[in-house]
Amino acid sequence: MDGRRGIELAKSDRSSGVSIVIGDTTLKPQGRPTSVRFEKQVACVYLVVDTSGSMAGGKLEQAKDGIIDFAIDAFRKEYSVGLISFNTTAKHICEPTYEVRLLKDRIREMHSMGTTNMAEAIKMAHDCLRPLAGTRVIVIATDGVPDSVDNALREGAKAKRDKIDIITIGTDDADLEFLRKLATRAELGKKVTREVFSRAISDTSRLLPSPKSIIKR
Repeated sequence: MDGRRGIELAKSDRSSGVSIVIGDTTLKPQGRPTSVRFEKQVACVYLVVDTSGSMAGGKLEQAKDGIIDFAIDAFRKEYSVGLISFNTTAKHICEPTYEVRLLKDRIREMHSMGTTNMAEAIKMAHDCLRPLAGTRVIVIATDGVPDSVDNALREGAKAKRDKIDIITIGTDDADLEFLRKLATRAELGKKVTREVFSRAISDTSRLLPSPKSIIKR
């Protein structure tokens, strides 16, 4: 394939069979013809967004803008995007979708009030992602410390045990050490100033892992 990426079907002059070449891997039928099916795994990300009272005003509006820009880039990477908000309780705002218009409609339901029940929101996202196959990610955006750090870390650990990646982005009073512990890896937890919160949320799409492909015979 001369170093090019892709799939090549190669037929040998000395054989009636067809070889399938994927990068450096060659699949050759043995004996009877082999049936090979290529399937792209589904990729899904849930944005879990803080809407507690401290997010009132500019920060929540920045978060809403960041959600849309994040989603547009996630769609390009073949992710569906779901949305959960949390304050005193968690609220499921939008099922995973590929429609930016639907997300724009649903974020109107996000209003700031109450405290910061992050643990409930992580559990909700985990419950939604658990039955799905493929690449699954939770992105958490917050401006402060959760009602219970221990409970949030506990729910995060449960999600990570189910091979769900967690990315965290915080601002203002957020605890950077906590964000890094909650994330799958320390480098996936970061803190920014409120002035760039929207940009930070949208740029987090760059950290999404590439959806995996599988080969089934």
